Amino acid sequence: MSILGRFARLTSAIRERLRRDTRRTALVGAGALLALVTLYFLFAEPAGPGEDVATAPPVATTSVVRVTAGSYAAEVAGFAEIRPRWSATLRAEVAGTLAWVADGFQPGAQVRAGQVLAVVDSTAWTANLAEAENRLAAAELELLRQEQEAEEARRSWEASGLTGEPDSRLVLREPQIRVARSERDAALAARDWAARQLARTRVRAPFAGVITMRHVSPGESVLDGEPVADIYATESFELALPIPEAQRRILPETVVGTTADLVSSDGSGRWGATVVREGGVIDPATRMRTLYLELTDAHTAETTPLPGAFVQVLMRGREVDGLLEVPEGALTRSGHIWYVDDDALGRFEAAPLFTREGFVYVEPPQPRSSWQIVRFPLESYMVGQAVRPEALVATAAEER
Repeated sequence: MSILGRFARLTSAIRERLRRDTRRTALVGAGALLALVTLYFLFAEPAGPGEDVATAPPVATTSVVRVTAGSYAAEVAGFAEIRPRWSATLRAEVAGTLAWVADGFQPGAQVRAGQVLAVVDSTAWTANLAEAENRLAAAELELLRQEQEAEEARRSWEASGLTGEPDSRLVLREPQIRVARSERDAALAARDWAARQLARTRVRAPFAGVITMRHVSPGESVLDGEPVADIYATESFELALPIPEAQRRILPETVVGTTADLVSSDGSGRWGATVVREGGVIDPATRMRTLYLELTDAHTAETTPLPGAFVQVLMRGREVDGLLEVPEGALTRSGHIWYVDDDALGRFEAAPLFTREGFVYVEPPQPRSSWQIVRFPLESYMVGQAVRPEALVATAAEER
């Protein structure tokens, strides 16, 4: 067979194979399409008479509480740290070697006002005092001698029969007396200074308190002005309470003298306090004002307050009109309160003036007879979204 004949046979076989594959593919596609159509009609729910096939999404339901504006007694709450009214670093007032240290001179020890904590070697200072007293005695003797000689000079002048005053004041010894009196005064001041220096060899507690740190040990040499111990007072305590400007407006105009309740972080301690002064500036970093309070029953309460402890401060303010009492859960983390108006959602930004017993008290954005406040707002809410209010509570007070 020639080459041309073989080529023609091969071409004919390829055409036949392609024809059979095309028919098989068409049959498989038609079968798949028929199966899909059959499944659709088996599982599709037929629409009823007069019913549209496409239905609208259901309207969300939400629980609301009806709130009306009212007048409420304000309450300012904040946190502050109890601090001693007085604290000091005791320093050596004279140089020398520590000759004696009290047995209880240790951190945490309670000390009395004026209690001696340490003594610097006083040998040199005792000698200085003795020398000053000797100089004072000599100066007083010289003054007495000059005064006696002046008296004798006065009698001699009067006995001479001369009239008027002597031409020179030296005759009646006036300059000598003035010098002697000045020497006596200088000696007296030197004696007092030496006595004070000797007294300063004893390091005393300036007030009743607790030692927080000891900087020296027995036998150690100290310099004038070197730290010896740190101490804080236990007789009086105070707090610095920062408050926003909005909360300051709901306190009495004259806030000094206002009382407050203090509660420890675990609730075990309760004390009373009084505002003693008000900071006259606004902190540029926090934009807050500061009230300073003093504990009034630190030593009569069942629990003794400890410096450094954080406490909650509760202060009663004035009566404020036109506030909404809203459940705390209705205020979102972004500071918004959602409400329902004509079955649609709305919201307004709220800055609580104060909180009390699970409720926040806010100013409404505009006057209205009542508000339907969304009790549990969702993050997916959108302004204008249609909702159906449910489980209405007549007033916020009924939630208590």
